[in-house]
Amino acid sequence: TFTIRKRNRRGLYMKNLVVTDKDISNQLFKNSVIVNLNNINYSSCTGGLECLKCEGACYFKDDMSIISKWMNDCQLIVYITRIKYGCFDVPFKKMLERLVVNHEPYYSMVDGETCHLGISQLKKKLLVISYGDATDDEKKMFKDLLDESTLGYTYSSVDAYFCEEYELEDTLQTFGGVDHG
Repeated sequence: TFTIRKRNRRGLYMKNLVVTDKDISNQLFKNSVIVNLNNINYSSCTGGLECLKCEGACYFKDDMSIISKWMNDCQLIVYITRIKYGCFDVPFKKMLERLVVNHEPYYSMVDGETCHLGISQLKKKLLVISYGDATDDEKKMFKDLLDESTLGYTYSSVDAYFCEEYELEDTLQTFGGVDHG
């Protein structure tokens, strides 16, 4: 379910968002909205980049319209994803491609790299928990990919943790409560 929202002086905002490609307990992240990518309706990006020309309006009117807005409004994002060949697994990659709507339409320079800046100016933290059988090279490739994919966003920190699938529940228990403050 993703109807949990809190109200501040300027209207609605969300404090934390957990996006996962696997069923997890709602008790682990009590102060967050949990989105299971397997339980939502979202289309693959067509790559036409019309969203950059239309001020972030995507051609598809599906659940990603809400989720991408939430990502702009939250302070902490937790990704829980299977690592596959040093990359995000398919459901996550499909979701990440749709987040192009959260970029400004023009190019900027960040650390000597040309990129589109994120439209949200809210400083946020990103925690990525990757599970699955991965070699050290695949973990390094994943971290490099994560660094490249977060370029231009206003993250105050980006952290990645790895575990085997059978360790995921214990790992999530360790991080459960990270959304309290």
